[in-house]
Amino acid sequence: MMTYEQRITLFIDILGFRNIVTQTETDEVYTDKIFSVLDSMKSEILSNELFAEINITEVNKEELERIKELQVRLSHELKNESSIRITHFSDSIVMSIGLDSNMYVMSLIEYVCRLSYRLWRDFKILIRGGVSVDKLIHKENGALFGPAMVKAYDYETNLAEYPRVVFDDLSYNIFRKSSLYGAMEKMIKPFSSKRENAGKIIEIKNGFEINLGTSILHLLTSHFTFHPDKRKEVLEVLKNLHTDLNEIYDTIKSEKVKSKYKYLIDEINRIEYPKI
Repeated sequence: MMTYEQRITLFIDILGFRNIVTQTETDEVYTDKIFSVLDSMKSEILSNELFAEINITEVNKEELERIKELQVRLSHELKNESSIRITHFSDSIVMSIGLDSNMYVMSLIEYVCRLSYRLWRDFKILIRGGVSVDKLIHKENGALFGPAMVKAYDYETNLAEYPRVVFDDLSYNIFRKSSLYGAMEKMIKPFSSKRENAGKIIEIKNGFEINLGTSILHLLTSHFTFHPDKRKEVLEVLKNLHTDLNEIYDTIKSEKVKSKYKYLIDEINRIEYPKI
């Protein structure tokens, strides 16, 4: 018998996906790159990245293989315990995770940050999304439904508006109670919004948002950039970020689309980053 679970649920829309698909029709290299990114969003690979990350500096080949083997075993165990599940279809991604541990909730927040950064770094792609905490049935490669899914979709469609992922009040409450809150606080920006759609009130009163700008700030101040090569990579993305966004902005004809880039440009100007 299928029963609802209380889960934190993320719904993400990859912006401009129609243009991406059009480009894949004539560019096989681009097609392979897009496939590799989407394929890497499987829960097994995701668990490996989030729960068993190891920064490797100088190890011999034999030792490296041993570390990788241990990493995969650990990720399998953590995946089973965390009940992380991913569903990907067309331009949308749904990820949900149980509320057994604050660590699992933090992993979803970290995932949003890294995905936002990675898609921009490799493809200059932006995302928009919504996160809710409520009842859900989510079987990987199977059934996906429940109030949590409806709310996350409504937040993305009606409240997010710009390239950002908005988290509801319950998400924020869980986040603030976590022991990792202080280490991840720079990643977030307070968010509240209310909208009526077809007689239905959709509202986040005391939530938060994550966008590309805050994601990069977090990566520069977290363990993600402990390795000097990784830090150098993120700093290079940051160095070119303003120019890249403005160049894209200048080519856009739609005022609606231009407003989304303008929001992100203003956000990046607002944030105080470590000096490059």
